[in-house]
Amino acid sequence: MTETAATRAAVPPATEAGERAQRADARRNRAAILEAAEAVLSTQGVNAPVDEIARRAGVGVGTVYRHYPTKEALLQAIVAAHVDALLAAARDARDASDAGDAFFDFLRRLADEFGSFKALADTMAESGFDVKAAKQDASRELMAMGGQLLERAQRAGRVRADVSIDDVTMLMASVGHSGFATDQSARFRCVGLVCDALRSEPRTP
Repeated sequence: MTETAATRAAVPPATEAGERAQRADARRNRAAILEAAEAVLSTQGVNAPVDEIARRAGVGVGTVYRHYPTKEALLQAIVAAHVDALLAAARDARDASDAGDAFFDFLRRLADEFGSFKALADTMAESGFDVKAAKQDASRELMAMGGQLLERAQRAGRVRADVSIDDVTMLMASVGHSGFATDQSARFRCVGLVCDALRSEPRTP
């Protein structure tokens, strides 16, 4: 039977509320699973048992498999979550009133994300999972947005005019892939040096 406006309107509000609650539960479960999976896989490797991920997430094993049928799907989702967080940060920076501060703050956020993800990324790579391929499309979008942030900062006179997004990408990649990426204090100092090198005017000590 074809659904009409009348039949749609006849759906009880309680049913709609129940569906919304189920969707909210599903979102919470996915977030809990990804957080737990990242913690477990970072310390135990990608072959860690799904049972341990489920236990840490506070859900059943079946719930984990319902959202992520394979280990590869789970790894893909973890990578996507990290890139999505950076894309959201880039959008916020793009809308900020101070283009210079927004650009430099984004570089610090980028370095922190590198640091928090490096251990798991290395573990994934050792297992044969292609992290670069998993985030290829999103990385292009992120680089484009980074280019926009750079141009805004340059127009505001806060970043040297001779700097390109390729320069910034290479500098930040060096920070992210270095052995100091997971050392918070060393990473903070390195990013500060990068920011100072990009500024149109040296910062007063």
